[in-house]
Amino acid sequence: MSPEGEEKRILVVEDAFLIGMDLKISLEQLGWVVLGPAPSASRAMSILEREACDAAILDVNLGRETSESVADYLTNHHVPYFFLTGYDSLNIKDPALQQMPLYRKPMNREGLADAIKKHLDNGKAA
Repeated sequence: MSPEGEEKRILVVEDAFLIGMDLKISLEQLGWVVLGPAPSASRAMSILEREACDAAILDVNLGRETSESVADYLTNHHVPYFFLTGYDSLNIKDPALQQMPLYRKPMNREGLADAIKKHLDNGKAA
């Protein structure tokens, strides 16, 4: 995570434009600098090649693909993240990724703040 006083950067991977923009606005109100929203795994990976992030929120299903490759990258780089989905379960093949936190859409700002505090911000208020 970023040292105290530095901006915290969060990657948002979401293919639904309105949900992505709602997440962006809510996260900015919570004090995060938002990278994205990236509508695909390839766009997310392009962002990650150029910019570092402190945390990420990943929509599971991105049209005809999943965010599994992004999750693998984040796991390998020790970046905390959680999945966000409109479905009841993860459409992820990797058993290790199936154990990651999963939240249902839509998510209000209070729920988002709680999830960030619990999973992404090392227990510190976002």
